[in-house]
Order: sequence, then structure tokens, then C-alpha cells
Amino acid sequence: MRRISFWHLGVGVSTLTFLASAWGCGDPFGQKAQFNNNVDTLTLYALRGTPIRSHSAYDMYGLSTSRTDTTSGYDFAFDIDSTGRALIYPAGALGLSKDPGLQLMDRTFDAVHSAPETGFSTDTAIVVDKDNVFVARSRVSSLFCVYVAVPRYGKFHVLDIDLTARTITLEGLVDLNCGYRGLEPGIPGS
Repeated sequence: MRRISFWHLGVGVSTLTFLASAWGCGDPFGQKAQFNNNVDTLTLYALRGTPIRSHSAYDMYGLSTSRTDTTSGYDFAFDIDSTGRALIYPAGALGLSKDPGLQLMDRTFDAVHSAPETGFSTDTAIVVDKDNVFVARSRVSSLFCVYVAVPRYGKFHVLDIDLTARTITLEGLVDLNCGYRGLEPGIPGS
């Protein structure tokens, strides 16, 4: 039979005391929101029918458009199919991380105040038209988060689809705060 030393007992009791007090005060891994959420505009080029150097994808951590031939660090990409439909692909639909997801909304951009908890498409493209709004969940990362890796959430409004130039213009807002789902400008409250 193995004996437990007083040192091990002390470490165990100290750990349990810390965890109990942390949970008693709320989420022990939660972090206070510190980054402003801002609306920005971006343009993506279709995966097919545009030069390879064109930016066809969006990275919600870098808040930047990306080339799909030089990085796999993006959350969704844009394309136009042979029938002229505009498609937004979550990264998983392109053989990458299954964490990112997309969800069409039946509300206006300004009426979407927070990201839903469920219902994201992670392996199938969504078809969008002008004025559609969708919410996106990013891949999971611990960037700016302490103790935990979580996704970011954003909302996007289709401002224009140009079938000749093969582009889509979106206005978007991504919540930069660790673990927050708030999708309104400013610092979120939850």
C-alpha cells in the first residue's frame, strides 16, 4: 500500500481550495472583454476563375483576407459555381479544420446581437445572395486567451456579388474577445 505524504496532501487541498473559490466567483477561465468590436469591409475573389494570387479566404484571427495557395490558416473561403451561385465554404468543406462553421441568419446585420451556440455548417458550403447575413465561427485558438482555446465569432453581410469580376464584398464584425459571442460594436458585456 502506498502512503500519501503530507506534502502531497497539502498540494491537493490547496488545489481544491483554489478551484472551489474560483468556481464560486464565476468562470475560473473567463476573461474580461478588452477589445472593441468594429465593423469593417472586405472583398474576396472566387476560388475558381480568378488568379491564384487573389485573396479568396478570410482569417478571423488575423482579420485579414488570405490566399488559399499560401496558407491553410483561414476560416472560410468564397467561390462562384458554374451556375453563378455565390458559395461560402467553411474550412472543413475544403479538407481543413472542422472547427470553423457558418450559419445563414434570417435577420438584418444590425439585428444579429450574438452568435448562436449551435446550428453551424462545418463541412458544406452555404449559398448566399446580396443582402444575406451569415454568422461564422472560427477555428479554435488560444490566441489572446489564458488557459483555454476557443473560437472567435463574427457576423457578415453580403453587400455585393460581382459575377463578372468574380468577387464578393462583405461588411463584417468579428468579436476579438476570448470566448465572447457578442456581435455588436464596442466592448461586449458577455
